[in-house]
Amino acid sequence: MHRRCVPPKLPRPIAAAFVVCALIGVVSADTAPAPGAPIALAAEPQIVGPGVISTPAEEFKATVAPDDATMLFVVTDHLFRHMTVVESRRSNGAWGTPVVASFSGIWRDGDPSFAPDGRSLVFISNRPLPGDAAGVVRRDFNIWHVPRRPDGTWGEPAALAAGINTAAGEFAPSLTRSGVLYFSRGDQMFRAAKAPQGFEAPEALPFSGGDPAIAPDESLLVFDRDSAKGDGDLFVSCRTTHGWTQPSPLSAPVSSAFGEGDPSVSADGRTLYFFSERFAPAPDRAPRSTPASYADIQREALDNVYNGSRNLYRVDLSSFRCAKR
Repeated sequence: MHRRCVPPKLPRPIAAAFVVCALIGVVSADTAPAPGAPIALAAEPQIVGPGVISTPAEEFKATVAPDDATMLFVVTDHLFRHMTVVESRRSNGAWGTPVVASFSGIWRDGDPSFAPDGRSLVFISNRPLPGDAAGVVRRDFNIWHVPRRPDGTWGEPAALAAGINTAAGEFAPSLTRSGVLYFSRGDQMFRAAKAPQGFEAPEALPFSGGDPAIAPDESLLVFDRDSAKGDGDLFVSCRTTHGWTQPSPLSAPVSSAFGEGDPSVSADGRTLYFFSERFAPAPDRAPRSTPASYADIQREALDNVYNGSRNLYRVDLSSFRCAKR
């Protein structure tokens, strides 16, 4: 959620009912849940790379290349004073130690999202825009685009045009296969169709929320919204010929007693990535056999990744699809 950039959490208004179409999950069309009713996925979420990707620090907004071999995500301190995009490569089924992405590491960068073809990435940053005075530090976040070369290295980032980027601050960009852009400002989400030169004027979606993640075929939108329990939950809405369906929350096992947010849909539309703040205390420890060193006590203090900070999770979406209406 965009409180990563402004720590105090702001309440999100509850959306009104809109165009209604059935959502089909693990049940048949005849027994599909009522519009707006919670949706349960069949699969159990799995933490991503405990101790390597998910650590006692804050990790959020994972995006994975179409070949499933490169992951980018954001690492930050608990107060979000720095946000850095990092990159990990998969080898023999395991994610390797992340490195700072070549286009990140100076400014507050976040919300990376691969284009479905894997040849570029969009992200947000408070780095100076073209035309800013030397030494300026922007207080708002804007959307940037960076090309990815065939060898997997990155080109030079470029800011999206005015009309998309404003002084209000933009968050959570994601792209469809046809180049349509989704993003959020505050508690409002937007859709901007591809134009010959950039994008058409953004159109607001008919419900509130933040951090939208669009499926590559534009059939499904996953986003987060403050919940009745006081933190974040994930919601889904289907795009039909009649409009968007009333958003439905994802229930357990995706939802937990803790906060979830910053969703991302894989290039094949079959996997959902998100962060969760789910907490599990470390087990009690027996007395040490020898006196501890300072390095020992630091390691003990920092070895529980389930400490209430954001960790990255993935869950199979194949049990869920939008009805074709």
